[in-house]
Amino acid sequence: MKIRYQKLINFYGITTLATCCMMTVAYADSTSRYQELDKYALPLTATAIPLNHKDTSLTSVGKLHYMGGLKITSSKRYFGGISSFVVSPEGDQILGISDRGLWLIADLVYGQNNHLADIENARMAPLKQLSGKIKPARDAEALTAVDGAGYVVSFESPHTLRYFQATHAYNYDSLFFASAQKVTFAPILPNSFASLPKNLGIEALTTLPDGRMLAFSENTLTKKDKTFSQGWLIGHGKVEKLGFEVSPSYRPTDMATLPNGDILVLERHFSLAKGMAARLTRISAKLINTDKIIKGEVIADLAYPFNLDNMEALAVRENAKGEIIIYIMSDNNYNRLQRNILMMFKLDEGIKKAAEQKSGFGNSLADKN
Repeated sequence: MKIRYQKLINFYGITTLATCCMMTVAYADSTSRYQELDKYALPLTATAIPLNHKDTSLTSVGKLHYMGGLKITSSKRYFGGISSFVVSPEGDQILGISDRGLWLIADLVYGQNNHLADIENARMAPLKQLSGKIKPARDAEALTAVDGAGYVVSFESPHTLRYFQATHAYNYDSLFFASAQKVTFAPILPNSFASLPKNLGIEALTTLPDGRMLAFSENTLTKKDKTFSQGWLIGHGKVEKLGFEVSPSYRPTDMATLPNGDILVLERHFSLAKGMAARLTRISAKLINTDKIIKGEVIADLAYPFNLDNMEALAVRENAKGEIIIYIMSDNNYNRLQRNILMMFKLDEGIKKAAEQKSGFGNSLADKN
């Protein structure tokens, strides 16, 4: 019996020691990661901006109610170029990507009446690329969450998609340590995608309730007097083409899926006559069919004297009251004459939730040919 007890003591002693060792290693790894995150800290200064330069009392445009905006500056030259982002469900944190292939993570701060008041604890770090013989992708342009813990990024050099896996949903910090992976839940992208003109690739990318991704490029074609952006539905084992009708002077720069399955598209305009302009267009979920040219309804149009710049990034969330909160952000092109601004709106009309919200990534894995 003594031998048996001694064996048990030895066993549990070794088990305890091993557990302590693993906990020590895990703690050390966690500490190391926090220290590494610290080196990516980014100083930001935020200044409140009105919706309209000439009438600072104005609080609405189209179907949007203004909930505050910020002009954001930094002493670090690598800050800027934000081309797409997402916002956590509580609205307390953003995850963005820059043209130069950097992640941006920051906390959002709200003030009186839940208006956007500040941005804090910002960090930027390079997207880790695929290793081996795969050519690195550059010029990140669009971002979408695909499974609650995974994110797909579109690139323009070359035109391609890459997948990044977080440790768990909305743990944006973990993406600093995640390497790019090939997108395996869709077949090889068609030549029409890969051969898009330089700088006219996928600028707008979002995930539908059924798990497929919807992608719009800046490249436009004309058919039967209609000008449309080339687009694709990606997932369920297929890549299928469609088009998004645009005005000749507007191009899609980002989009997001609303709770009922409708799509909100951010479009950008620039001309010497009108200057910078942007608009938000809503596409009914019922219209999203392949091999079709779909058209949306403009719900807000922003041009001078409204406060705006090169508006490229769009994110949406639903708050605890069931209201749709919309964020748009500009890409300053790393130009000192342009600004990084972040604006927040509430959609004035109610939106019913989709009857069935499916697990996106799980459905996108299924080949439904």
